Amino acid sequence: MGADHRAFLDATIPHLDVVWQVARHAAGKGQDPEDLVQETFLRAYAGFGSYRGGNTRAWLAAICLNAARSQARRRRRRPWEVPGPALLDALPWYRADGAEGAADVADVVIADLEAEKVSRCLALLPEPQRVCIVLVDVAGYTAREAAEALGCPRGTVLARVHRGRRRLAQLLAEAGVSHGQP
Repeated sequence: MGADHRAFLDATIPHLDVVWQVARHAAGKGQDPEDLVQETFLRAYAGFGSYRGGNTRAWLAAICLNAARSQARRRRRRPWEVPGPALLDALPWYRADGAEGAADVADVVIADLEAEKVSRCLALLPEPQRVCIVLVDVAGYTAREAAEALGCPRGTVLARVHRGRRRLAQLLAEAGVSHGQP
C-alpha cells in the first residue's frame, strides 16, 4: 500500500495548482473550490489502481469537472439547501507579493474590481465554452489535453474556445473592463 500511495502522490501532486484553477472556475455559486479539489483527489486516489497512465493532468481535470457536475446535480435535487457565500467572491484574485515593494492601495482595489468583473462575465458564458476557456486559457492545457479531459474532439474544444473568447470579449466590453489599458 505504501508504494501505491507514493506512486499516487508522485503522479498527482505536481498537478495540484492546475486542479485548483479548474476547481475555482468549475465551482458554482455556493460550492467551495477547496472541497472540489479535495473531492477530485479522493476520487483520483480511489481510482488510481485502475489508472493506466497517460496524461495525468487531463485525467485529474476530467475528475474535477465530473465532481463539479455531480455536486451541481445534487444541489438541483435539493433546492431547499441554501448555499453559503461564495468563497470566490470573498477572495481577491490579485495580491501584492511584496517583491517590488508595497502596492498602491488604489491599484489593488482596481485590480480586484476588474478581476471580479472578469469572473462574473466568465460565469455568463455557456458551460461548454466556459469550461474550455478555463482549461485552455486559465489552466494552460493544450487543446488536445482539454479534449482528452472533456472526452470530445480537439476541434470541438477549439471551436468552443473561439466562440467563448468572442462572447467573453463582448461581455467584458459591456462591463467596462479596460483590457489592461489606463
